[in-house]
Amino acid sequence: MKKHISQLLIASAAGLLLATTALAHHGWGGYKEKLEMTVTITELKLGNPHDRLIATDEDGNEWNLLLAPPARNRRFGFNEESVSVGDVLELFGQKHPSRLEMKVHCLYKNGENLYTYRYDNGRTSLARQRDERDSC
Repeated sequence: MKKHISQLLIASAAGLLLATTALAHHGWGGYKEKLEMTVTITELKLGNPHDRLIATDEDGNEWNLLLAPPARNRRFGFNEESVSVGDVLELFGQKHPSRLEMKVHCLYKNGENLYTYRYDNGRTSLARQRDERDSC
């Protein structure tokens, strides 16, 4: 009987862990509102699960800017030397519905493309969504 209860507890714990992991990974489905804005980078958080930039907009609001996972960004040329604290960037992305967070599709510095969100196959997030812009 004790062995059966132990197996049940282990199976329950494993199920809970899997469910928690599944809920922790987000999708982009809720990020609907498209925005273009200018921000100033205040902090770099480059690492798993996604590279992130913390930035303030022209009204002083702090934004969490989500980029692709670090391995993918490095493969396509975006790294810790691409951007610095204090840089003023123009961006295009999609806003989270309830917080100041954005999935960044494109970053520009001085009018030049600095970053494009890409999937493993190299396809851009805009092309994948069949966005009218199609690319940065």
